[in-house]
Order: sequence, then structure tokens, then C-alpha cells
Amino acid sequence: GPLRQVPALARTAVAPGAVGIIDHPLRPLGPEEVELTITLCGLCGSDVVVYRADPAFDWVRPGTVLGQEAVGVVSAAGLLVPDWPAPGTRVVPLSTIGCGSCGACAAGRPEECPRRSSLGLGWHGAAAGRAIVPWRSLLPVPDSLPDTTAVLAEPAAVAWRAAGVGRIGPGDRVAVSTTRAIGLIAALIAKSLGADVAVVGREGHRYRHHRQLAESLGLPVSAAPERDDFDIWIEASGSGRQLGTAVQSLRAGGRLVLVAMYATGTQQSVRTVPGKGVTVLTSYASGRQDYEAALRFLATVPWLGAGLVSVYPLDQAVQALQHSAEGMTADGAPLFKAALRPGG
Repeated sequence: GPLRQVPALARTAVAPGAVGIIDHPLRPLGPEEVELTITLCGLCGSDVVVYRADPAFDWVRPGTVLGQEAVGVVSAAGLLVPDWPAPGTRVVPLSTIGCGSCGACAAGRPEECPRRSSLGLGWHGAAAGRAIVPWRSLLPVPDSLPDTTAVLAEPAAVAWRAAGVGRIGPGDRVAVSTTRAIGLIAALIAKSLGADVAVVGREGHRYRHHRQLAESLGLPVSAAPERDDFDIWIEASGSGRQLGTAVQSLRAGGRLVLVAMYATGTQQSVRTVPGKGVTVLTSYASGRQDYEAALRFLATVPWLGAGLVSVYPLDQAVQALQHSAEGMTADGAPLFKAALRPGG
């Protein structure tokens, strides 16, 4: 019979602002795939760079459904899908889709698969009423976790990996430069690991609410950190200026962890201070173990999504993406994380 069509937020052309709501044809399930009914889909940096038509993402084809941060319910399963996940199971999908047949995929590490795809970039994403993914890419969501917090699993997994790359431990002096959800989550994770954490925010009235939210989460805010004051700095703001501040503020032998996504042409080279021995580390990926750890962490702060996530209906998806790119809503309020609710 004819393919079903579902409303979806997709790239419509390789041009700035060329995204829109389309009728996306939902193909038949493969034997090891499941269909998800999406309850919430978060918009992230990958969606923003497609919206802005960053040249580094010209390879994302028109018609590709966006969205790699999601929570949903299994609504149908292929013939070879085992008893778990059964229809009705509440899940989050990994953002990386492996080929399913190589050694990395067999070991549960699709992020190392040589033929991997990214949800919302090379594989149709979750900014839609329904999405199709391999069953092996799913993780169960604790019953106690609201959708608005469960949808943070992907950025929380990236933040967890960054904390591991930075080898954060008890007593470390950690700075996190951020203006968005992923940095705040990284700061909370560092604090949960026993570190002494400060959030480095931008000055000015526009960022007043950012500072207030960080402080309400028990995170001290510093606009002008001292030199040689931190052991580890997580750069999650995407600001080239913060890189220089980070190097100056790290102690000799300190570690700088880059987790932000930078637009093409943005200054992101790191000029180290001679003799200081700062180690520059990058942490952009996450795997199943990071997701599992992130979900366990989020279960300790189930209220977090209520403060970070702004929910938009799917018919306002283009507006939500524009607001995400600007970092604020139409009335000038700060936007930490926009999420789409396909059901309205």
C-alpha cells in the first residue's frame, strides 16, 4: 500500500533558513527496527548549524528530518525485534546509528562504526510524529523521569563523556563556560563528582537569567575568573573568546575540554601559554555507557527539565529553531533548550 506520511521538521534546501514542516513518508519497518511515537524532540546545535546552512553541513540532504534528542514510546516492532523493547516501552534513542553488522556494532559501540550515521543528519531524525530506528539503539527511560528531563539524555550523555575525558574528580577546581543546557548539565555532573565548580557566563543584561538559573542550581557564577585558578575547564559556549580566557585561567598542567560546536570560520584555535603545559582535549561524541550514566544522573534531578526545557508544538518548529539559533524566545526571555511536542 501507499507509504504513510507524518508531519516533520526537515531541511528543504541547502540555504540559510531553508527548513520547514513537510509530509515525511514513513517507510516500512526493517526486521530489526522499531517505530517510535515521539513525545518530545529537543533541538540542538546540529539542528542550528543546518538551519544556518553552515558549509560544513552541506552534505545533509534536503528532505532529511532533523532532531537527534528525543524521548518516545515504541509503537511497532519489526519481525526480528526481541521481547524488549515491546510496543508501549518508553525509550530514548542513541544519536549515532551503526550499520548493525560490524564488530563495533556487535560490541554495542555504534559511535565507532565505520559506516555510522547521525540521527537527524544522515538518518531521518525525531523531529516528527513518528521515527524509525534500530531496536539496538534504544535505552529504557526510568518511570520516575518526566519527558521534559528524559529529553535531555543526549546532551547529558555528551556532558558525561566530557567530564570523563577531563578526568574530573573530588576536589578538582572546574570551570564551565556556557550559555545553554549542555554546559549547565556538565557543571551539575562535575559537582556530583565532587568537584568545586564555577559557571563562567557572559556579562550583560541579556545573560542575567542565565546567571540566575545557574545560581538557583547551586552553581556559583563568575564573569571574570582569576588567572591560574582552575584545574579543568569545559568550554561549552562555542565562544572563541572564552578559549583565551580558559587558557589564562587554567593552572599549569591544567586540562581544557572542548565540547561546544563552532560555526565554520569561528575562531577556535587554542593558543597555549609557553611553559604552562595546558592539555587540550576534545569531546564531541557519546556512547551507550554515557547515555546509561546520564540517565542515572538525570534520575537524581528529575525536576531539571522543568527549568531548562521550553516546549513548542510541532507547527511552531521553525520558530523554535530560530529561537534556538538566537538563544532567546520572541519576548526576549533566555532559551536554554527548545523541544518539540509532535502531538501538539
